Amino acid sequence: MNRTELRFALHLIGFLDSVEGFEDGMVKLRDRRWLVWHPDVMAALFRHDRDLRHPPSRTLSPLLGNRSVLWLDGEEHAKYRRTLAPMLRGTRYQALIDEMVERSIAELPSGPVGLAEWTRRLTLRITGRILFGVDDEELLAAFTRWLDRRLGSRVRTLAHRYLTPGTTRFDPELDRMLLHRAETAEPPALAAFLPPEDLRDQVVSLLFAGHETTASATAWTVYWIDRTPGLAQDLLGDADLLEATIRESLRLSPPATLAGNRMSADGMVITPSIYLAHRRAATYDHPHTFDPTRSPPPPGAFFPFGGGVRHCLGKDLALTEIRTIVTALLRHRRIHLNTQRSCTPQLRGAAMAPPPSLAMVATCRR
Repeated sequence: MNRTELRFALHLIGFLDSVEGFEDGMVKLRDRRWLVWHPDVMAALFRHDRDLRHPPSRTLSPLLGNRSVLWLDGEEHAKYRRTLAPMLRGTRYQALIDEMVERSIAELPSGPVGLAEWTRRLTLRITGRILFGVDDEELLAAFTRWLDRRLGSRVRTLAHRYLTPGTTRFDPELDRMLLHRAETAEPPALAAFLPPEDLRDQVVSLLFAGHETTASATAWTVYWIDRTPGLAQDLLGDADLLEATIRESLRLSPPATLAGNRMSADGMVITPSIYLAHRRAATYDHPHTFDPTRSPPPPGAFFPFGGGVRHCLGKDLALTEIRTIVTALLRHRRIHLNTQRSCTPQLRGAAMAPPPSLAMVATCRR
């Protein structure tokens, strides 16, 4: 591993910030591996995505498993997406989401609560209900502990990735609990449609992908609303402004910094950077300024949910959850965050969340 790739691996955000000004929108990480973010390159890459391979993540594949839909290719990948897509339509679960959001807001304590922790707990509850049909706090708590032991800090993530590479990080007892819930779910969300040998990997993948980035995106949206004077009041009853606010939060604070590796037939690895594409000065005026009134960007310049054949299956569900949570919070609570001008992100794998120190105080509206 050369110095450039080492910096990319050990200090991801700092490295991305250091190359932000590269006008050609790409940097060589090592021989035959490039980090790219120029919009023209991204648009072309996503257009030809079906012709590329999608190597597993060295961080996530030992957790999610090699049979995860996130790593499959070709017709097998397309078949899984066709199977899973109907499960992940946001409007299908609006009543369930409303119910769980209202309950979680009602349970908010009077004192400070970690914003990212609260949104992760809520979105995991929603994902668990969608997959299993029931609330199982014991199971979800066990899943959270398992995930936090591996991704809960940058040090844990790097240790998990580099100290014992090539080994799985499965927890047999947790897997037993997850499979039992999946196999007894009413109505059967997964077990009736997936082969038994793939069920564990898809359940874990959907639980992880179904809540982690949605939670981060929701927390960042609340953060930017709090940072923008008058915006919270303006958002009440203005659906268009809410959509623009969420979109701008996804631009400036994307919940994933990278969009997954692509590999050409001759072995060239290309890693798209969402973070850098969204902050490119040649694309966005004043790219570090939060501005919901921005005009739509050109193709290839905005892809918070990835792109090509790997675009996030849960995009619609995620946006439904973000809208619902933010709207309910603003309607029922006055939100104050204990933040200064800067808010250093916490990396959980390649996902980017607000730090645990960012606390929310939610007081009842009179």
